Amino acid sequence: MNENRVNGLNSLINNSQVNVILVDNDNLADYILPEHPLHEGFRYLSDVHKADYLRTYFMHHHGGGYSDIKPCAWDWNPYFDQLESSDAFGIGAPEDEGELSVTVKQRPWLGKYWPYLVTNDLYIFKPNTFFTKVWYETLLGIMDSKLESLIKSPAKHSREAADTVHTGYPIEWGEILLEIFHPLCFFNSSKILKTMPYPITQNYR
Repeated sequence: MNENRVNGLNSLINNSQVNVILVDNDNLADYILPEHPLHEGFRYLSDVHKADYLRTYFMHHHGGGYSDIKPCAWDWNPYFDQLESSDAFGIGAPEDEGELSVTVKQRPWLGKYWPYLVTNDLYIFKPNTFFTKVWYETLLGIMDSKLESLIKSPAKHSREAADTVHTGYPIEWGEILLEIFHPLCFFNSSKILKTMPYPITQNYR
């Protein structure tokens, strides 16, 4: 990680007031359940898509908090408490209006749903809920449908996606996360709390 990412990780560790675990290649196997192995196609994904896959896997099978490696200036405990004392599936930060124009240009269907959505940058979910089950099973369905193409054209670099770099790699940028997660947020809006602070998105890369 570069200096900005290291600083972001340290701020999460120091300010979130919860147990922060960085999942990487050295410890990933510790969290993969024998009865729920990684999909056969996982090895062929770009690094960005591996991260998308894994946050879905973790939220369904383990639950808890997820955050991108970005600066954190606040305590996460009140939001864990809010979720635990509710019947909601999860809690996150409402999408930022400043991000709306760029995202809608890429995915026009999002415009009218924006107030109902939470950002993918951070959230907390209860495990094994209806929400996470649909999220995870939809992901696996896409992985099944793309497996043959993934084997033929695996990712060659970390940020590869079918709609940004045309190499034969078959998965578009948001196909296995945003395109699943945001519709689920809309259809289950009443069971997703939207009270977490929006992440700090300056000087984090």
